[in-house]
Formats: sequence, structure tokens, C-alpha cells
Amino acid sequence: MDDPRLNGGYEGENNAESIFEIQFSRDVGGPCRGGGTPNPSWGETHARSITYSPPGFGWADTVPTRCLYETFKQEKTVDGQDDPRLYATMFYYRPGMTVYGVPWEELYNGDTTSVYWRKYQSDIPGGNEFDQRSGINIRVMRYADVLLMYAETRNRLGDRATAAHYLQMVRNRAHLPDREAEFAAMSEEELHEAIARERFLELAGEGKRFDDIRRWGWLQRPEKLAALQACDPEFNGYAPGREWLPIPQAEMDANPLLQQNPGY
Repeated sequence: MDDPRLNGGYEGENNAESIFEIQFSRDVGGPCRGGGTPNPSWGETHARSITYSPPGFGWADTVPTRCLYETFKQEKTVDGQDDPRLYATMFYYRPGMTVYGVPWEELYNGDTTSVYWRKYQSDIPGGNEFDQRSGINIRVMRYADVLLMYAETRNRLGDRATAAHYLQMVRNRAHLPDREAEFAAMSEEELHEAIARERFLELAGEGKRFDDIRRWGWLQRPEKLAALQACDPEFNGYAPGREWLPIPQAEMDANPLLQQNPGY
């Protein structure tokens, strides 16, 4: 599928690349998002769009990092263009960029450095979902995720040729240069870095990143933690053990044999 926007908006829901997605709709049920005892006023919508969307239309409670933006810019497509996933993933300053139909310059008064999420934002013509009711389906698992997980697995098993092939399959959709032979000649750790980079870009904003970092053990490796902190200052607040949630006190009280997770 050539247009990565199809994996984060109304158009393209339940497409051939989608393995599992949570269904939402503005046309089902009532106007409320829920809370308390279920009743007919509940709808089948969520507030992700308004929560993530840029200032002027939403709360921007979470924003992409400049590091993600710069990583997208590091490699051009085969025809010398920016990675198309950049435009699909975030709003950012560029000639002709509009945010919900309004020119960037008009909204942000010459700000050329801020970046905001575009993935999972409303693409209703002229719409902004100020009512906080988004009907965009949440893609829980996509084919690209599976390809990259398989590439990672084959690499760890020593089959770098297969890993490189599946990594390049994901890159092909973004029209990036064919580096399969280069990837296949890498060491296990070098190829893992290439796969991790691709997951960073392909799955940005989809809730996969922290689970990846945790299972790779990067928080326990000083050089990796330093790189994460350089990329995202929020990692400066990391304390050992906080990669896990605390066991609820009620559970601790109910079972004196339980030991609280470290760091709490």
C-alpha cells in the first residue's frame, strides 16, 4: 500500500495491511464516550484525535520528538524525496503544509521547529472533531509490524539474509533504496539497529516504542539510555524499575508474599 496515510485515518480502515484494529464510529450510539453505568447515550468513539492533535485544534498532550523528525529526514527515497511516512506521521513546517485546512504559517506565526502528530488525526473534510468524538479505528497490529518482528526474530537466530529481506519489504513500500544486500552483510547487532530504526519510523505514534525499548533491555544499557535521553529528554526522568508499573497496594495487602516491583 503506497499511501501511509491509509494506516492512520478514516480512509483505509480495515485495509489489506490491517491484521487487527479496534472499530470506532461517529455514527453508532449516542454522543457520550462513556463513564459510569452503560447506557444508550454511550457512543463508539474515542478522544485520541483531540488529545494528540496540534494546538488550535486539540490539546497536543503528546507530541513527536524532533529526533523522530530528523531520523525521517536522514534517508531520501529512490527519487530523492522525503520518506512519505514523515508527512503521514506528523504536521511540521514545510511549504504548503496545512493543519486541518489552515496554512501552518497562519496558525503558528512563523514557528519552523515544532512538530505535532498527524497520524490518527481527523481527515474529515473541513472537520476538526472539537466534540472530542473520533471515529478513526485504532490499528493494533499491522502487516508491517509483523514483517519487522519476523525480521528481528530471524536476525537473532542468525539468519540475516531472511531478516534483511523482510526489513527491505517494509522499506520498499516507503520507496526507500534497496539495501537488502548491505543489511544481510551486517553483524547481528548492526542489523538489529537497522530493524530498530525502521520500527521507530514505521510504527511511530502507534504505542509500540516503549515496549520495544523495554524488551530490548535498552534502559539497562548505559550507552543506550544515554542515546534515548539525547533523542527524547523525557527519558532524563527515568529511574530504574519504572519501566514496570507498581503492584496495586490492595493486591500487596491481600497477599503478604508478594514483593513490590523495584523502584516503588
